[in-house]
Amino acid sequence: MLAKVKRNNYFRNGNVVIKGPKTKVAPRPRGRPRSEQARQEILEAAYKLLRDKGFNAVGSHEIAQAAGVSSATLYRWWKSKEEILLDACFEYMNPILSIPETGSALTRLRRYVLRASEFLVSEEGTVMARVLTGIYEDQRLRRMFLERYVNQRRQIQRAIIEDSIALGELKPTTDPELLIDLLSGPLFFRWLQGHAPIDKGFAKSIVDKVIPAFQTK
Repeated sequence: MLAKVKRNNYFRNGNVVIKGPKTKVAPRPRGRPRSEQARQEILEAAYKLLRDKGFNAVGSHEIAQAAGVSSATLYRWWKSKEEILLDACFEYMNPILSIPETGSALTRLRRYVLRASEFLVSEEGTVMARVLTGIYEDQRLRRMFLERYVNQRRQIQRAIIEDSIALGELKPTTDPELLIDLLSGPLFFRWLQGHAPIDKGFAKSIVDKVIPAFQTK
């Protein structure tokens, strides 16, 4: 006759001791949760398609297929294909545009301008141009680009300029917004017009001519 189950999870049948089955708990997978991993894979696939085909030529079904997910999965995080491509662009560009937080505030400001000039003529700069062309007629997407990219980049520059003012490197009357426009404007004008090259020499000449007008004597 089968005896009662003991606490040690053994069954006794006469003189024979038989182990009962144990419930195995699957180990939690290491690394990012599956949902976050899927999101990152979608963004990576979207950026590659954006780079290779352009903003308007990419379809949501292509993004889903390249990422190995269903189209329904895309819309768990985004409302449209355009939002996916914008997010992919932001995700990819932020590390590329970062600059080391070393040296004086003026040194970092100069470094920022030089890095911007390198970016605009790079493959990533070409991708950014495709994004701007793709969102030009959509006010909502332009606002998203302004809030999530342009304003954040300007905030970084503004903080550097304010540090420089606090350290006495720049005049206390310096207008950060004006200085940002004076340093960045010529680069973007050449980038959009294409009438002259954007090179390191041009970026240095901007820095050397603009910043002294704001420096303390």
